[in-house]
Amino acid sequence: MGGAASGGASGGVSAGGGTSGGATSGGAGGVSGSPAAGASGMAGNAGSAGASAGPCDVGGKLLCETFDSVAAGALPMGAPWLPLNCFDSTHTLKADGTQHHSGTQSLVGQNIPYADCELRADLGASLSEYWVRVWAFYAQAAPTPSTHEVSVFELVPAGNNASDPGGTDDPSIRVGYRGDTCIPAGIELNITGGGQEETGCTGTQPLKDAWQCYVLHVKQDTSSVTTELSIDDQPQSYMNHGMPQTQITSQVAAVRYLRLGTRSYSGNWANPIYVDDVAVATQAMTCK
Repeated sequence: MGGAASGGASGGVSAGGGTSGGATSGGAGGVSGSPAAGASGMAGNAGSAGASAGPCDVGGKLLCETFDSVAAGALPMGAPWLPLNCFDSTHTLKADGTQHHSGTQSLVGQNIPYADCELRADLGASLSEYWVRVWAFYAQAAPTPSTHEVSVFELVPAGNNASDPGGTDDPSIRVGYRGDTCIPAGIELNITGGGQEETGCTGTQPLKDAWQCYVLHVKQDTSSVTTELSIDDQPQSYMNHGMPQTQITSQVAAVRYLRLGTRSYSGNWANPIYVDDVAVATQAMTCK
């Protein structure tokens, strides 16, 4: 990959859209730190004077990335993004303009073989409650029940290797698709570790060649994590070990790294998945 770092990779609202009078212009891009002074609150709320909210107009913002300020073919660099520790040359992970939810680019992932080849961001060690929003686009085909597990994004703790923070696969929180072991098959909210795998099977189907919005709500303390997923602003319910649930909880702690990039845990999913308008915040977000 390589290439230039994204513009505005640290702090504030990056190049591509500033804040003015409480409204953020559409197409605001890049990585964002804490909320800029005067930025409006919850995602989807229009600013003053009828101006439309941009994808990074999010209250309690910790991170926002539209990939528009990243050189085509490259990856965002600089805090909170971490350098890759990947030695595989067969996968795809890059900013690309083929599909985009807003602006001109998104992040495309395909055939990523292991965690060190995913794009990682450090969200910080002191988060007890936060929301993650990701717009996802399954290109060429949507998974079917014969597909085992494909993740769109993941959250993980630091892991046991100090030189590879966020490189662990277990424990982890995975949002993606689960087929042959999920009843009903469909989009999953899965937590590994904590004694057993907690797989929340929603039955909601991913769309082929269309954008869907995932918002994951995470609450954690020193010994456990509780999660809830909404898709296109519709709260999801789950079947987990044959039991209906409205939350997925596990004895996993200190989840702090966001990972992006298509992972197929069975190796049988080779189509690209695009993600865009990725945001993390300490206030609730919607897709609008």
